[in-house]
Amino acid sequence: MTRTTFIIFACNVILWLCVAQLNHYLATLHFSVFAGGLLVAFPALRLRFREGWWASLLIGLLIDASAPVAFGFHGLLFVVMHVFIFNLRGRFPLEETTFGVITALLANLALFIVITASLLHRSPEPFAMLPRLFIDLLASQTLVFLVAPWFFALQENTLERFGVSLRREQRGLLS
Repeated sequence: MTRTTFIIFACNVILWLCVAQLNHYLATLHFSVFAGGLLVAFPALRLRFREGWWASLLIGLLIDASAPVAFGFHGLLFVVMHVFIFNLRGRFPLEETTFGVITALLANLALFIVITASLLHRSPEPFAMLPRLFIDLLASQTLVFLVAPWFFALQENTLERFGVSLRREQRGLLS
């Protein structure tokens, strides 16, 4: 693991804490938001494979530590999503914020569906939860859409403040 991995992990922890706090306040309204796709998108699009893989795994394991799921559940899903995005990224404009937002939205949608499908059997009446799940998904996607540009800028600026230039590294120049 490199310094870049820990910097991105620290940024992800900040977002995770903000979303957890937001969910705490939204609990009184009986809905919640999920931003897992946003946690995976930047590392998968902008970092080297191993650095992004570790950052995705670490934030997934941190989420697992406080979630009522088997340890490694989110970690595995985040790593699988990272690998999927990373393998497709060569065909797309990686530095474009708009593309990053679209990637985060699609990753968030996929993760939301997989996590919901995996855990829906725990509900006594799974089909009665569908309207609430739809509202949660809509709120989650809105959050990702609104926060993604800021979060991508936060990660890139934090890396630059610590002396990591993604533009130089991606072009093969020395940092």
